[in-house]
Amino acid sequence: MLPSFSQLAAKYPCAPAVCAFVLLCCLPQPALAYIGPGAGFALGGSFLFGLIGLLMAVGALLLWPVRFAIRAFRSRRRRGKSRARRVVVLGLDGLDPGIASKLMQAGELPNLRRLRDTGGFRPLTTTLPAMSPVGWSTFATGVDASGHNIFDFLSRDTRTHMPVLSSTRISSSGTMRRIGSWVIKRPRAIIELLRKSKPFWKVLAENGVPSTILRVPITFPPDKYNGRMLSAMCVPDLRGTQGTFSHYTAPHGGNGDGGAGNDGDNSGNENLRSGETTGGVRLTLVERGPGSFAGELIGPDLPGADGTNRTSELPFTVAVDATARQARFRVAGESFTIGEHEYSPWVKVAFGKGRETAHGICRFRITSFDDPFSCYVSPINIDPEHPAMPISNPPHFAIALAKLHGSYATLGLAEDTWALNERVLDEQAFLDQAYAIQEERKQQFFHALDRSPDGVVSVVFDATDRIQHMFFRYFDADHPANRGKDTERHRDAIPDLYRRADGIVGETSARLGEQDVLLVISDHGFATFQRGVNLNAWFRENGYLYLKDDPAEGPLPSLNGAKYEPAQIDWPRTRAYTNGLAGFYLNIDGREHDGCVPPDEAPALKQELIGKLRGLPDAERDAEAIRDLWDGAEYYQGPYRGNGPDVLVGYNRGYRADWDGAVGRVTGQTIGDNTRSWSGDHCMDPGQVPGVLFANRSFGNQDPALVDIAPSVLDLFGIDRPPYMSGRSIFR
Repeated sequence: MLPSFSQLAAKYPCAPAVCAFVLLCCLPQPALAYIGPGAGFALGGSFLFGLIGLLMAVGALLLWPVRFAIRAFRSRRRRGKSRARRVVVLGLDGLDPGIASKLMQAGELPNLRRLRDTGGFRPLTTTLPAMSPVGWSTFATGVDASGHNIFDFLSRDTRTHMPVLSSTRISSSGTMRRIGSWVIKRPRAIIELLRKSKPFWKVLAENGVPSTILRVPITFPPDKYNGRMLSAMCVPDLRGTQGTFSHYTAPHGGNGDGGAGNDGDNSGNENLRSGETTGGVRLTLVERGPGSFAGELIGPDLPGADGTNRTSELPFTVAVDATARQARFRVAGESFTIGEHEYSPWVKVAFGKGRETAHGICRFRITSFDDPFSCYVSPINIDPEHPAMPISNPPHFAIALAKLHGSYATLGLAEDTWALNERVLDEQAFLDQAYAIQEERKQQFFHALDRSPDGVVSVVFDATDRIQHMFFRYFDADHPANRGKDTERHRDAIPDLYRRADGIVGETSARLGEQDVLLVISDHGFATFQRGVNLNAWFRENGYLYLKDDPAEGPLPSLNGAKYEPAQIDWPRTRAYTNGLAGFYLNIDGREHDGCVPPDEAPALKQELIGKLRGLPDAERDAEAIRDLWDGAEYYQGPYRGNGPDVLVGYNRGYRADWDGAVGRVTGQTIGDNTRSWSGDHCMDPGQVPGVLFANRSFGNQDPALVDIAPSVLDLFGIDRPPYMSGRSIFR
C-alpha cells in the first residue's frame, strides 16, 4: 500500500516544499485576463505567474529549515495548553435553528441530533446586519462590522453616490516595459480585499497551527499566510461581474429535425443581442439550416488592435434533434451532446490569443426543445486550472484541486439565483445546479479532511442558503411569489436540503477522532420575505430626498411606476438616501459629494428619522414593516464605524429592503409585494434570524454568538485571544 502524503511529510519534512516545486514546474499557470465589462484590467501573464510561483517554491525550499524550527518551537510552546488535535468548522450557510429543531423533533436529522445530545446545540446570535458577508467576516476575525469594515454586500461611493461592492476594490495601474527601443505600457490590476482585522487562521499560522480554509465568504483575493485557502463570495466571473448568465433562443419555426446539423464554424454570423435581463443577457441564435444554429459566448473585454478594449466572443454551434430531445454542441473545437433536463460537463473555453488569453469554464442546459429552441449558459467561471486572477493561497492550490477532482465552480455566488428569478431556469434546474456544486465542495472538503491530521479545516456550504432563498415560498401558501408558479412539486425542497446537510455532518463525524472538535455553525437563520420596503420612496414622499425634476415647492409629482437611478437624484437637496440592505445614509456636507446636511445637525436628523421610521405601517397588511433602528455611531465602537450606514434598519419578519432600493433606485411605492422566486431572506432584525451552533464537545456559554467562534478556535489550541477580538471563547 502506498504511503499517504501526510505520512511522507512526517518521514521527510522537506517533502511538501519539494512537491510544491515539482507541481509549480509541471502544472499549467494562470494566463492573462481582464475583468469588468469595459474595464480591461490586465491581471497577470502566465509567464509572470509561473516565474513568481517558481521563485516562491524555491524560496520556500531554501527557507524550510528556518520555518520548520520556528514552527516546532511554537508548537511545543502551546502543546501543553491545547485541548484539541484538530478542529473542524463546518459552515452551513443560513441553517435555521427553528427549522432544524422541528425536523429533529420529528425524528429526522440523526447526526445533528447526536451532536445536540452529546455535545451541545444553541441558537447562535448573528451580526447586525444579519447577512453573509458581515457574518462570515465576523466569524473570521472575532469582531463586528465596525472592526472588519464589511457592513453589507454593497457600500456607496461618496463621490458619486453610486453603489459599489463592499468587499473588494479593483483599480488599475500602468507598468512600463522596455523592449529594445520600444517602451510598452501594460495595464495591471490591483485587487484589494477591503475586509480589515486579522482572521483567526493567520493567528493560527503565527503559532504554528496549519489550516485549510475552503470557500469561506469574503476571502477574495485570498489571504497570504502559511496555510491553504480557496476563495469564495465576491470572486467574479470571467467578465468581471458577480455572475452573468446567457440565454439563447432560436428564431421561431427553425427547430426542424436537425439530426445531422452543421457543426462548422460560426464565421461571419453574429448572434442577435435581444436585450439585457437582471443577472444575465438574452440573445438570439442565428439559423444555419433546419435544426442548426450558431451563437457566440460573451467573454471579457480584451485589447483590440487599435489599443481599445473590446468585448471578446467565442463562436459555438448547436445541432438540435427535437425528436430525440438531444442537442449536439460544438465549442472551441470540442463537441458534446446533452439531452433534456441535464447539464453539460464543465466546458473549457478561451478568449483571445497567446498571452492575451483568458481561460474560463461554463455549463450548458437546454431550456426548451419545443419551438423555439432555447438554451442556458452559466456565467463563465474562472478556470481553476488556468486562474486569471488569484483565487487560492498558495496560487497552485486551486490548480491542484482541479487536477485531483476535475473542474469546479469558482464564482463567488455560483448558484444562479438570478436565472431562476428571471424564470430562465426552473426550480428543478436550479436544484440540480446547486447540488452539483455542493458535491464539488464535498470532494474538496473531505480530501482536505483526510489529509489534515491536525490543525483546522473549515468549509462553508452555500446550498443551505441559496435553496432557502429560492424555495421559502413553499412554506407560505399566501406568499406573493407563488402567483403563477408551482406550489406543490418542490414543497419538500427545504426539508430535503436539511436532510442532505445532516448527511454531510454524518460523513464528517465519521472521519473524526477522539481528540477532534467539530463545530457546525451557520451565520444566520431564515424567514419569509413577502414585502419589500423602498426607503428612497419614503424619503422622497416625506421631503428628505428629491429628484432633479421635482419642484422646489409644492406637491411632488407621481412617479407612475417609473424608477429613477441615483444619477437622477438631486443631491444638493437630498438629506437621506439608501442603497444596500443594511440601512441608510445621510448626505453629509464634507463627506459626500454635494452633501447638504451640516455635520453638527446629523445626530438630530438621525433621531428624527429613527422616530418616524420605527414601526413603519404597512396599511395593506395592517402590520409594521420596521421593527427597530439603530444609530450606527452609537451601536458600533470599532475603528471603521464611519464607513457603515448612519442608521441600521431592523425589518420585521416578512419584510426586507426591496430590490430597487438595494441598488439605490427611487420608486413611487414605499412598500410592495415581493413576487420573485427569491422568497426567503434574513436581512431583517437580527433577533429574528439567529444561526445555529452544534458541537461534539460541551460548551459553557449558553448564549453564544458568531463573534465568539474565532476566539473559541484559538482557545482550543491554547492560543490566547488577541486584544482586538471582542468575542469570547464558548469553552470558558
